Amino acid sequence: MKVILMIMAALGINAAVSASASVQSIRVILPPRPTAVMKNIVKLFARQIASRCSAQTRTAGNSELTIELALKSSIGAEGFTIADAAPDRIRITASDERGLLYGVGKLLHCSRFDQGCFTPGAWRGSSKPEGSFRAIYAATHFMNYYEAAPSEEIADYLADLALWGANTVVVTFPTWDISGLDDPRAQKNLKQIRRALLDAKSIGLQVGLIQCPNQGYSTAPASVLATKYPDDLGRRGTLGVNCCPSSPEGHCYLTKLYAEIYDACKDIELDYLVLWPYDEGGCGCGQCWPWGAKGFPALSRDVTRLARQRFPHIKSMLSTWVYDTPPAGEWEGLKEFLAPGNDWLDYIMADAHEDFPRYPLEKGVPGKLPLINFPEISMWGRGPWGGYGANPLPGRFQRLWNQTEGKLSGGMPYSEGLYEDINKIICFQFYWQKDKSALDTLREYIAFEYSPDVVTELVKVVKLMEANWLPANMDDRCLEAFKIVSKVDAQLTPQARSAWRWRIFYLRALLDSEMFQRQGKLEGDVMRDAFQELTRIYHAQNAHTMSVKPPIIP
Repeated sequence: MKVILMIMAALGINAAVSASASVQSIRVILPPRPTAVMKNIVKLFARQIASRCSAQTRTAGNSELTIELALKSSIGAEGFTIADAAPDRIRITASDERGLLYGVGKLLHCSRFDQGCFTPGAWRGSSKPEGSFRAIYAATHFMNYYEAAPSEEIADYLADLALWGANTVVVTFPTWDISGLDDPRAQKNLKQIRRALLDAKSIGLQVGLIQCPNQGYSTAPASVLATKYPDDLGRRGTLGVNCCPSSPEGHCYLTKLYAEIYDACKDIELDYLVLWPYDEGGCGCGQCWPWGAKGFPALSRDVTRLARQRFPHIKSMLSTWVYDTPPAGEWEGLKEFLAPGNDWLDYIMADAHEDFPRYPLEKGVPGKLPLINFPEISMWGRGPWGGYGANPLPGRFQRLWNQTEGKLSGGMPYSEGLYEDINKIICFQFYWQKDKSALDTLREYIAFEYSPDVVTELVKVVKLMEANWLPANMDDRCLEAFKIVSKVDAQLTPQARSAWRWRIFYLRALLDSEMFQRQGKLEGDVMRDAFQELTRIYHAQNAHTMSVKPPIIP
């Protein structure tokens, strides 16, 4: 039947097939007067198909299957409906461009790609997000993936995340190791982050900057530098160029610095500004301390107003990262600071290295603002981060999500690269549907990225990987995990087997097995080759060792 359909398609005969049948040709119909964003969504769909099977996607002519994109205002912001419009036609309807993007993503994620064909998924219905802010923070520093990889590759990856529900891309412009905007390193980094933001805009996403608003350049004069502050637990961090915003000279220096950065992004039209308190950040002088209650919110308010002069519709969010660790009266002080008025602020962000902070859950969010989280998907448990391949931790993130008691309006996972891909998707699906479990998302991810036929086996492997993530917990379960992964490897399509998502998963199982058998020693050709392959995938040849650069075996 497939051969007959292929011949008929080649001859231009429009063969009517079931919308759930395997096909080799797909036509996508756009709404009348399609925007550039809609056209880019079709290109994204076609890229996904081409990377997974040999089916062809077109926007004109005959095909075995037609996918129609349509707009209808009643569905709700960013929501979509997938329905059968005819035996050989699927209609994705949305109220806006991002809704079409997420509808395309849902159709892809429940489909099959094997035997060279595309088999559209059977999921039909409507869906819309419960969380309004669903961002990826693509950290651009230390020559990690987002700073070192080619811009085109980063654009494709951010688009892949968008298909799972992300609606915002946030980047940073680190100033601590550059002398100013004229520094060649500054211009290189600025070019990279501008391209990432513009690419995100091209598929309808929102964009933003995350900043520690009292971080200066490496050339900051000694007269504006911050006073040392308490850091008994080693969590607050500093790179040596924090500045004091309470002195007139320091405040002028900082506002001028950030005005320059905003001007360099003015043509992009930023949607969000994320203000960050610590690691780094902070000042311990009498006017600034406690930082989270005094100097930080005061400076953040001024910086937000500065941004709104250039981006009138920009929304701001105040992070409370490591507030009161140890206790310094920061949560209560922030509540008092915002009580007289908070028209400059739109969200409060809360999270921690371990359990979710109890203050906003038990005593209410300061300013009575929407609450969002900041999952630490990158750095927890083992270093170098990502150096051993994929780090899926569904159990950890389900536990942390449950602690938030359904009170979040979204969040922003912190990403250093590719290795936490599964963790990102789990978070985005939490934001989309609060009661969707990490395990359900994991099953959907495995079926899409690897194969629907290996879901049970790889769910078991992920559980084994999580149990063995902390080096102190590593045991012979590593051997079982690699045995399963080796068997699955032979079952995958050539496209899935060679894709980086499978390779970092496979290599994680391989390296765990090797390390267990070698009692933790990093040695041998097998491990050397695995680390080198991960380095190539991450573009980590020049990465800072604290980031994601895999170990080097001579």
